[in-house]
Amino acid sequence: MQRILFVEDNEVLRQLYGMMLPKSSGLWETALAADGETALTLMEQQSFDVVVTDFNMPGINGVELVHRVRKLYPAMSRIIISGIGNQKQIAEALGETHQFIPKPFDVKTLKATLSRIHALNDYLSDDKLRALVGRMGAMPSFPAVYLEIMKLMNMPTSNISDVAELIAQDPSMSAKMLQVVNSAAIGLPQAVHSPFEAVQQLGMNTVRSLALSAHVFEKFEKRPAKNFSAKALWEHLMATALLARKIMELEGGSEADIEDAYTAGMLHDIGKLMLADNLPAEFQKAMQLANGQKIPQHVAEQEIFSANHAGIAAYLMGLWGLSAPIVEAVALHHTPEKTELLEPSPLMAVHVANALAMTKPNGKIPEITKPLNLEYLEKIGMVDRLDTWKQLAAMPPIQRNFD
Repeated sequence: MQRILFVEDNEVLRQLYGMMLPKSSGLWETALAADGETALTLMEQQSFDVVVTDFNMPGINGVELVHRVRKLYPAMSRIIISGIGNQKQIAEALGETHQFIPKPFDVKTLKATLSRIHALNDYLSDDKLRALVGRMGAMPSFPAVYLEIMKLMNMPTSNISDVAELIAQDPSMSAKMLQVVNSAAIGLPQAVHSPFEAVQQLGMNTVRSLALSAHVFEKFEKRPAKNFSAKALWEHLMATALLARKIMELEGGSEADIEDAYTAGMLHDIGKLMLADNLPAEFQKAMQLANGQKIPQHVAEQEIFSANHAGIAAYLMGLWGLSAPIVEAVALHHTPEKTELLEPSPLMAVHVANALAMTKPNGKIPEITKPLNLEYLEKIGMVDRLDTWKQLAAMPPIQRNFD
Protein backbone atom coordinates (compact mmCIF):
# COMPACT_ATOMS: atom_id res chain seq x y z
CA MET A 1 0.00 0.00 0.00
CA GLN A 2 1.31 3.44 -0.95
CA ARG A 3 1.36 6.07 1.79
CA ILE A 4 0.64 9.47 0.22
CA LEU A 5 0.81 12.90 1.83
CA PHE A 6 -1.27 15.64 0.16
CA VAL A 7 -0.26 19.23 0.93
CA GLU A 8 -2.87 21.83 -0.04
CA ASP A 9 -3.82 25.08 1.66
CA ASN A 10 -7.32 25.17 0.11
CA GLU A 11 -9.52 23.24 2.54
CA VAL A 12 -12.05 22.11 -0.09
CA LEU A 13 -9.36 20.74 -2.39
CA ARG A 14 -7.55 19.16 0.54
CA GLN A 15 -10.62 17.19 1.57
CA LEU A 16 -11.27 16.30 -2.07
CA TYR A 17 -7.81 14.74 -2.36
CA GLY A 18 -8.54 12.67 0.72
CA MET A 19 -11.75 11.33 -0.84
CA MET A 20 -10.15 10.63 -4.23
CA LEU A 21 -8.06 7.75 -2.91
CA PRO A 22 -10.11 5.85 -0.32
CA LYS A 23 -8.16 3.61 2.04
CA SER A 24 -10.76 0.91 1.48
CA SER A 25 -9.30 0.30 -2.00
CA GLY A 26 -6.27 -1.33 -0.40
CA LEU A 27 -3.95 0.56 -2.77
CA TRP A 28 -3.45 3.88 -1.01
CA GLU A 29 -3.35 5.37 2.46
CA THR A 30 -3.52 9.16 2.53
CA ALA A 31 -2.69 11.93 4.98
CA LEU A 32 -3.48 15.63 4.60
CA ALA A 33 -1.53 18.78 5.48
CA ALA A 34 -2.62 22.41 5.11
CA ASP A 35 0.88 23.83 4.63
CA GLY A 36 4.55 22.96 4.21
CA GLU A 37 5.43 23.23 7.91
CA THR A 38 2.69 20.81 8.90
CA ALA A 39 3.77 18.44 6.13
CA LEU A 40 7.38 18.37 7.37
CA THR A 41 6.17 17.70 10.91
CA LEU A 42 4.08 14.76 9.70
CA MET A 43 7.08 13.37 7.81
CA GLU A 44 9.09 13.39 11.04
CA GLN A 45 6.38 11.36 12.74
CA GLN A 46 5.67 8.76 10.05
CA SER A 47 7.00 7.59 6.70
CA PHE A 48 5.45 8.32 3.31
CA ASP A 49 6.09 6.98 -0.18
CA VAL A 50 4.85 10.06 -2.06
CA VAL A 51 4.26 13.73 -1.34
CA VAL A 52 1.79 15.58 -3.59
CA THR A 53 1.89 19.34 -3.06
CA ASP A 54 0.29 22.45 -4.48
CA PHE A 55 2.64 25.06 -5.94
CA ASN A 56 1.34 28.30 -4.42
CA MET A 57 1.01 28.12 -0.64
CA PRO A 58 1.66 30.59 2.19
CA GLY A 59 4.96 30.12 3.97
CA ILE A 60 6.83 27.23 2.37
CA ASN A 61 5.70 26.95 -1.24
CA GLY A 62 5.58 23.69 -3.20
CA VAL A 63 9.03 24.00 -4.78
CA GLU A 64 10.72 24.78 -1.47
CA LEU A 65 8.86 21.88 0.16
CA VAL A 66 9.97 19.29 -2.40
CA HIS A 67 13.48 20.74 -2.22
CA ARG A 68 13.56 19.99 1.52
CA VAL A 69 11.95 16.59 1.00
CA ARG A 70 14.58 15.69 -1.57
CA LYS A 71 17.34 16.41 0.95
CA LEU A 72 15.68 14.89 4.00
CA TYR A 73 13.86 11.93 2.41
CA PRO A 74 15.50 11.21 -0.97
CA ALA A 75 13.56 7.96 -1.45
CA MET A 76 10.21 9.77 -1.30
CA SER A 77 8.59 10.50 -4.68
CA ARG A 78 7.70 14.16 -5.22
CA ILE A 79 4.75 15.54 -7.24
CA ILE A 80 3.78 19.17 -7.73
CA ILE A 81 0.25 20.14 -8.77
CA SER A 82 0.10 23.56 -10.39
CA GLY A 83 -2.03 25.92 -12.39
CA ILE A 84 -1.07 26.33 -16.04
CA GLY A 85 0.32 29.80 -15.34
CA ASN A 86 2.99 28.36 -13.07
CA GLN A 87 4.54 25.87 -15.50
CA LYS A 88 7.53 28.02 -16.42
CA GLN A 89 8.33 28.63 -12.78
CA ILE A 90 8.05 24.94 -12.05
CA ALA A 91 10.35 24.07 -14.95
CA GLU A 92 13.13 25.92 -13.15
CA ALA A 93 12.76 23.45 -10.29
CA LEU A 94 12.91 20.40 -12.55
CA GLY A 95 15.66 18.83 -10.50
CA GLU A 96 13.51 18.85 -7.38
CA THR A 97 10.41 16.94 -8.46
CA HIS A 98 9.49 13.72 -10.24
CA GLN A 99 6.24 14.78 -11.85
CA PHE A 100 4.07 17.82 -12.59
CA ILE A 101 0.28 17.57 -12.79
CA PRO A 102 -1.39 20.69 -14.23
CA LYS A 103 -4.68 21.97 -12.84
CA PRO A 104 -7.42 21.17 -13.50
CA PHE A 105 -6.98 17.39 -13.50
CA ASP A 106 -9.21 14.37 -13.05
CA VAL A 107 -8.96 11.44 -10.66
CA LYS A 108 -7.88 9.13 -13.48
CA THR A 109 -4.80 11.28 -14.17
CA LEU A 110 -3.79 11.36 -10.53
CA LYS A 111 -4.26 7.61 -10.06
CA ALA A 112 -2.35 6.84 -13.26
CA THR A 113 0.56 9.03 -12.10
CA LEU A 114 0.65 7.43 -8.66
CA SER A 115 0.48 3.92 -10.18
CA ARG A 116 3.30 4.75 -12.59
CA ILE A 117 5.51 6.10 -9.81
CA HIS A 118 4.74 3.11 -7.60
CA ALA A 119 5.76 0.70 -10.37
CA LEU A 120 8.95 2.67 -11.01
CA ASN A 121 9.82 2.71 -7.30
CA ASP A 122 9.48 -1.07 -7.20
CA TYR A 123 11.64 -1.37 -10.30
CA LEU A 124 14.38 0.98 -9.11
CA SER A 125 14.47 -0.49 -5.61
CA ASP A 126 15.18 -4.01 -6.90
CA ASP A 127 18.01 -5.46 -4.80
CA LYS A 128 19.90 -6.84 -7.80
CA LEU A 129 19.80 -3.49 -9.60
CA ARG A 130 20.95 -1.67 -6.47
CA ALA A 131 23.76 -4.20 -6.01
CA LEU A 132 24.95 -3.58 -9.58
CA VAL A 133 24.83 0.19 -9.10
CA GLY A 134 26.83 -0.25 -5.90
CA ARG A 135 29.62 -1.95 -7.84
CA MET A 136 30.03 1.01 -10.15
CA GLY A 137 31.96 4.22 -9.56
CA ALA A 138 30.29 7.50 -8.72
CA MET A 139 27.20 8.15 -10.80
CA PRO A 140 27.36 11.24 -13.05
CA SER A 141 26.13 14.38 -11.34
CA PHE A 142 23.22 16.39 -12.69
CA PRO A 143 24.70 18.62 -15.44
CA ALA A 144 24.87 22.26 -14.42
CA VAL A 145 24.61 23.41 -18.04
CA TYR A 146 21.15 21.82 -18.24
CA LEU A 147 19.84 23.99 -15.42
CA GLU A 148 21.45 27.07 -16.99
CA ILE A 149 19.70 26.30 -20.29
CA MET A 150 16.41 25.87 -18.43
CA LYS A 151 16.83 29.25 -16.73
CA LEU A 152 17.53 30.95 -20.05
CA MET A 153 14.55 29.27 -21.73
CA ASN A 154 12.26 30.56 -19.00
CA MET A 155 13.51 34.14 -19.11
CA PRO A 156 11.26 36.27 -21.35
CA THR A 157 14.23 38.41 -22.46
CA SER A 158 16.51 35.52 -23.49
CA ASN A 159 16.94 34.33 -27.07
CA ILE A 160 18.85 31.84 -29.21
CA SER A 161 22.01 33.92 -29.02
CA ASP A 162 22.03 33.67 -25.22
CA VAL A 163 21.70 29.87 -25.31
CA ALA A 164 24.36 29.59 -28.03
CA GLU A 165 26.74 31.73 -25.97
CA LEU A 166 26.20 29.49 -22.95
CA ILE A 167 26.86 26.37 -25.03
CA ALA A 168 29.99 27.92 -26.53
CA GLN A 169 31.46 28.18 -23.01
CA ASP A 170 31.33 24.38 -22.69
CA PRO A 171 33.73 22.84 -25.26
CA SER A 172 32.42 19.32 -24.79
CA MET A 173 28.79 20.40 -25.20
CA SER A 174 29.66 22.53 -28.24
CA ALA A 175 31.46 19.65 -29.93
CA LYS A 176 28.65 17.22 -29.23
CA MET A 177 25.98 19.60 -30.48
CA LEU A 178 27.85 20.27 -33.72
CA GLN A 179 28.32 16.52 -34.14
CA VAL A 180 24.58 16.06 -33.77
CA VAL A 181 23.48 18.82 -36.12
CA ASN A 182 25.92 17.67 -38.81
CA SER A 183 25.04 13.99 -38.53
CA ALA A 184 23.26 11.87 -41.09
CA ALA A 185 20.35 11.51 -38.66
CA ILE A 186 19.54 15.21 -39.08
CA GLY A 187 20.29 15.28 -42.80
CA LEU A 188 20.91 19.02 -43.33
CA PRO A 189 22.08 19.94 -46.85
CA GLN A 190 24.98 22.10 -45.59
CA ALA A 191 27.38 21.74 -42.67
CA VAL A 192 26.87 23.85 -39.55
CA HIS A 193 29.95 25.36 -37.92
CA SER A 194 28.78 27.51 -34.99
CA PRO A 195 26.75 26.97 -31.81
CA PHE A 196 24.36 29.73 -32.92
CA GLU A 197 23.54 27.92 -36.18
CA ALA A 198 23.26 24.62 -34.30
CA VAL A 199 20.74 25.99 -31.80
CA GLN A 200 18.77 27.51 -34.69
CA GLN A 201 18.59 24.18 -36.48
CA LEU A 202 17.97 21.93 -33.48
CA GLY A 203 15.72 24.12 -31.35
CA MET A 204 16.20 24.88 -27.67
CA ASN A 205 14.24 21.86 -26.39
CA THR A 206 16.58 19.54 -28.30
CA VAL A 207 19.63 21.39 -27.00
CA ARG A 208 18.28 21.00 -23.47
CA SER A 209 18.00 17.23 -23.90
CA LEU A 210 21.43 17.00 -25.49
CA ALA A 211 22.92 18.58 -22.38
CA LEU A 212 21.86 15.52 -20.36
CA SER A 213 23.29 12.86 -22.67
CA ALA A 214 26.43 14.83 -23.60
CA HIS A 215 27.26 15.11 -19.90
CA VAL A 216 27.31 11.33 -19.51
CA PHE A 217 29.31 10.83 -22.70
CA GLU A 218 31.87 13.40 -21.58
CA LYS A 219 32.50 11.35 -18.45
CA PHE A 220 32.80 7.95 -20.09
CA GLU A 221 33.61 8.02 -23.79
CA LYS A 222 37.24 9.14 -23.29
CA ARG A 223 37.98 5.63 -21.98
CA PRO A 224 36.84 3.38 -24.85
CA ALA A 225 35.99 -0.24 -24.10
CA LYS A 226 37.09 -3.14 -26.27
CA ASN A 227 34.65 -4.05 -29.06
CA PHE A 228 32.30 -1.27 -27.99
CA SER A 229 31.76 1.88 -30.03
CA ALA A 230 30.59 4.95 -28.13
CA LYS A 231 30.21 6.69 -31.49
CA ALA A 232 27.82 4.01 -32.76
CA LEU A 233 25.87 4.21 -29.50
CA TRP A 234 25.57 7.99 -29.82
CA GLU A 235 24.27 7.67 -33.38
CA HIS A 236 21.67 5.14 -32.25
CA LEU A 237 20.54 7.35 -29.36
CA MET A 238 20.16 10.30 -31.68
CA ALA A 239 18.21 8.35 -34.29
CA THR A 240 15.94 6.88 -31.61
CA ALA A 241 15.28 10.30 -30.07
CA LEU A 242 14.33 11.90 -33.38
CA LEU A 243 12.05 9.04 -34.36
CA ALA A 244 10.44 8.82 -30.91
CA ARG A 245 9.63 12.51 -31.01
CA LYS A 246 8.06 12.23 -34.45
CA ILE A 247 6.01 9.18 -33.44
CA MET A 248 4.69 11.03 -30.40
CA GLU A 249 3.82 14.02 -32.59
CA LEU A 250 1.94 11.81 -35.07
CA GLU A 251 -0.07 10.23 -32.27
CA GLY A 252 -1.22 13.61 -30.94
CA GLY A 253 0.92 13.67 -27.80
CA SER A 254 1.11 16.77 -25.62
CA GLU A 255 4.11 19.04 -25.95
CA ALA A 256 5.47 17.62 -22.69
CA ASP A 257 5.10 14.02 -23.91
CA ILE A 258 6.75 14.87 -27.24
CA GLU A 259 9.80 16.37 -25.54
CA ASP A 260 9.90 13.60 -22.92
CA ALA A 261 9.95 11.04 -25.75
CA TYR A 262 12.92 12.83 -27.32
CA THR A 263 14.81 13.11 -24.03
CA ALA A 264 14.17 9.46 -23.15
CA GLY A 265 15.30 8.44 -26.63
CA MET A 266 18.58 10.31 -26.10
CA LEU A 267 19.13 8.59 -22.75
CA HIS A 268 17.67 5.10 -23.09
CA ASP A 269 20.93 3.20 -23.72
CA ILE A 270 23.49 5.21 -21.77
CA GLY A 271 23.55 2.38 -19.23
CA LYS A 272 25.60 0.46 -21.81
CA LEU A 273 28.25 3.16 -21.71
CA MET A 274 28.33 3.06 -17.92
CA LEU A 275 28.62 -0.74 -17.80
CA ALA A 276 31.32 -0.78 -20.49
CA ASP A 277 33.37 1.75 -18.55
CA ASN A 278 32.87 0.49 -14.99
CA LEU A 279 32.71 -3.28 -15.50
CA PRO A 280 34.44 -3.87 -18.84
CA ALA A 281 35.31 -7.56 -18.43
CA GLU A 282 31.77 -8.60 -17.53
CA PHE A 283 30.30 -6.31 -20.17
CA GLN A 284 32.49 -8.07 -22.75
CA LYS A 285 31.08 -11.39 -21.56
CA ALA A 286 27.56 -10.05 -21.99
CA MET A 287 28.29 -8.90 -25.55
CA GLN A 288 29.88 -12.25 -26.39
CA LEU A 289 26.89 -14.09 -24.93
CA ALA A 290 24.46 -11.94 -26.93
CA ASN A 291 26.38 -12.50 -30.16
CA GLY A 292 27.02 -16.20 -29.56
CA GLN A 293 23.48 -17.13 -28.60
CA LYS A 294 21.76 -14.54 -30.84
CA ILE A 295 19.86 -13.04 -27.93
CA PRO A 296 19.16 -9.36 -27.16
CA GLN A 297 21.91 -7.50 -25.32
CA HIS A 298 19.70 -6.70 -22.34
CA VAL A 299 18.86 -10.40 -21.89
CA ALA A 300 22.56 -11.29 -21.91
CA GLU A 301 23.27 -8.54 -19.39
CA GLN A 302 20.52 -9.86 -17.15
CA GLU A 303 22.22 -13.24 -17.13
CA ILE A 304 25.67 -11.81 -16.40
CA PHE A 305 24.79 -8.94 -14.04
CA SER A 306 21.29 -9.94 -12.78
CA ALA A 307 20.26 -6.47 -14.06
CA ASN A 308 20.66 -4.59 -17.34
CA HIS A 309 21.59 -1.30 -18.98
CA ALA A 310 17.98 -0.05 -18.97
CA GLY A 311 17.87 -0.31 -15.20
CA ILE A 312 21.24 1.40 -14.76
CA ALA A 313 20.20 4.34 -16.96
CA ALA A 314 16.80 4.64 -15.27
CA TYR A 315 18.45 4.61 -11.86
CA LEU A 316 20.59 7.57 -12.92
CA MET A 317 17.54 9.40 -14.30
CA GLY A 318 15.80 8.82 -10.98
CA LEU A 319 18.77 10.26 -9.09
CA TRP A 320 18.65 13.29 -11.35
CA GLY A 321 14.95 13.76 -10.56
CA LEU A 322 13.79 13.62 -14.16
CA SER A 323 10.08 13.25 -14.81
CA ALA A 324 8.38 9.89 -14.29
CA PRO A 325 7.51 9.48 -18.03
CA ILE A 326 11.22 9.83 -18.95
CA VAL A 327 12.38 7.42 -16.25
CA GLU A 328 9.64 4.95 -17.21
CA ALA A 329 10.52 5.10 -20.92
CA VAL A 330 14.20 4.49 -20.14
CA ALA A 331 13.53 1.73 -17.60
CA LEU A 332 10.99 -0.23 -19.64
CA HIS A 333 11.99 0.41 -23.26
CA HIS A 334 12.66 -3.34 -23.66
CA THR A 335 9.72 -4.45 -21.48
CA PRO A 336 6.86 -1.97 -22.04
CA GLU A 337 4.31 -4.54 -20.92
CA LYS A 338 5.35 -3.78 -17.33
CA THR A 339 3.76 -0.33 -17.43
CA GLU A 340 0.34 0.28 -15.93
CA LEU A 341 -0.38 3.09 -18.41
CA LEU A 342 -2.51 1.74 -21.28
CA GLU A 343 -2.32 4.66 -23.70
CA PRO A 344 0.22 6.23 -26.09
CA SER A 345 3.16 7.54 -24.09
CA PRO A 346 6.87 8.36 -24.33
CA LEU A 347 7.50 4.72 -23.37
CA MET A 348 5.56 3.52 -26.41
CA ALA A 349 7.40 5.95 -28.69
CA VAL A 350 10.86 4.98 -27.42
CA HIS A 351 10.08 1.25 -27.52
CA VAL A 352 9.03 1.47 -31.16
CA ALA A 353 11.76 3.94 -32.18
CA ASN A 354 14.44 1.76 -30.59
CA ALA A 355 13.32 -1.14 -32.77
CA LEU A 356 13.16 0.94 -35.97
CA ALA A 357 16.07 3.35 -35.49
CA MET A 358 18.65 0.91 -36.85
CA THR A 359 17.00 1.24 -40.23
CA LYS A 360 18.94 3.05 -42.94
CA PRO A 361 16.50 5.63 -44.34
CA ASN A 362 16.39 4.70 -48.03
CA GLY A 363 12.71 4.72 -48.85
CA LYS A 364 12.34 0.98 -48.19
CA ILE A 365 10.01 -0.25 -45.50
CA PRO A 366 12.35 -1.61 -42.80
CA GLU A 367 12.64 -5.05 -41.34
CA ILE A 368 12.50 -4.84 -37.57
CA THR A 369 15.83 -6.02 -36.18
CA LYS A 370 15.09 -5.55 -32.46
CA PRO A 371 12.35 -7.17 -30.38
CA LEU A 372 9.05 -5.31 -30.63
CA ASN A 373 6.23 -6.19 -28.25
CA LEU A 374 3.19 -6.48 -30.51
CA GLU A 375 0.99 -7.68 -27.65
CA TYR A 376 1.73 -4.46 -25.77
CA LEU A 377 0.95 -2.34 -28.85
CA GLU A 378 -2.29 -4.25 -29.36
CA LYS A 379 -3.21 -3.80 -25.70
CA ILE A 380 -2.91 -0.01 -25.96
CA GLY A 381 -4.70 0.02 -29.32
CA MET A 382 -1.72 1.10 -31.44
CA VAL A 383 -0.61 -2.03 -33.31
CA ASP A 384 -2.37 -0.82 -36.48
CA ARG A 385 -0.04 2.20 -36.53
CA LEU A 386 3.08 0.09 -37.01
CA ASP A 387 3.12 0.31 -40.81
CA THR A 388 2.89 4.11 -40.59
CA TRP A 389 5.84 4.20 -38.18
CA LYS A 390 7.85 1.91 -40.45
CA GLN A 391 7.24 4.29 -43.35
CA LEU A 392 8.34 7.17 -41.14
CA ALA A 393 11.59 5.38 -40.28
CA ALA A 394 12.27 4.80 -43.98
CA MET A 395 11.93 8.49 -44.90
CA PRO A 396 15.03 10.65 -45.45
CA PRO A 397 15.86 12.51 -42.20
CA ILE A 398 15.42 16.00 -43.65
CA GLN A 399 11.90 15.12 -44.74
CA ARG A 400 11.06 13.23 -41.58
CA ASN A 401 12.21 15.90 -39.16
CA PHE A 402 11.47 19.24 -40.71
CA ASP A 403 8.42 18.90 -42.99
